[in-house]
Amino acid sequence: MFKTRLTAAAAFCCALSMTALASVAHAFPDKPVRLVVPFSPGGGTDILARQLADELNKAERWNVVVENRPGGNGAIALGAVARAKPDGHEVILALRENIAIMPLLQPKASFNAMEDFTSIAHVADSPMILVSGANSKYKNIGQLLEAAKNRPDTVTFGTSGKGSMSHLLLAMLKKSAGAQMNHVPYKGSNPALTDLVGGHVDVVGGSIGSAKSFLDGQRVLPLAVSSTKRVHAYPDVPTIAEQGYADFNVVTWYGIFGPKGMSKEVVDAINVAVNKALENPAFQDTLEQQGMIPQKGTAADFDQLFRKDYQALESQLKDLDMQ
Repeated sequence: MFKTRLTAAAAFCCALSMTALASVAHAFPDKPVRLVVPFSPGGGTDILARQLADELNKAERWNVVVENRPGGNGAIALGAVARAKPDGHEVILALRENIAIMPLLQPKASFNAMEDFTSIAHVADSPMILVSGANSKYKNIGQLLEAAKNRPDTVTFGTSGKGSMSHLLLAMLKKSAGAQMNHVPYKGSNPALTDLVGGHVDVVGGSIGSAKSFLDGQRVLPLAVSSTKRVHAYPDVPTIAEQGYADFNVVTWYGIFGPKGMSKEVVDAINVAVNKALENPAFQDTLEQQGMIPQKGTAADFDQLFRKDYQALESQLKDLDMQ
């Protein structure tokens, strides 16, 4: 009799536990989800965030609202999300540059990248692209680097901010080529590209997504992509590696993070929804047209990638000029 009652009690507790988990999953989201973008509107990160939000809203019937919080190369947005309630209703689409690189260059940031966030989902990887103005004297990367080597500091290089991936691209290009270029940081790729079109800087490094409208409108001239292989969207644009700099490879990743302390159930709910969106062939094609490579995986997989990359960058950045 005692064993029967014990078994019944255990079954009852298990049922309650399953009901509670189902309730958590069903309850999320019970209000709009703010997907924070750490840059101004119009850039590659903003475009990706709005496309992902649309996919989640259509497929999951969620209400995902994109919120732009530029400044400090992501420090302002990341600091705000780190302080948010860990219920999954405020998350951030972060990049390698602002959650991994920037904290290493700005140790006094208002957050601890390794401790203050929950890794949720890997979304995409993306190479960078180097572009000059449509009427620029620099028609290829060889001409650009020749000027940067023979006439140091005469070339101005626009980036999306100090500590950004485009800044890392500049630093690695200078080191590989033995060249000098003046760094001109902006608050995002879009204002940098706008100034490039206006003739205020010589070249800009940025994501293919942010440069796409400028490229398609023939307002800028593509010089090279930063990955080891050419990209699907612009197969005629050579890589930096094939232009005399073997193994040159600068690629960023995009991922969803939330505040620390999020429940596994909510993390899994967002992760599953993002992976489902990435399985949509139409969405995959959209990303590939922007030079992005869709990624899928568990939250644990993404967390491992993030932490390993952070440690690798900590060592790598010591040897680069990131001024």
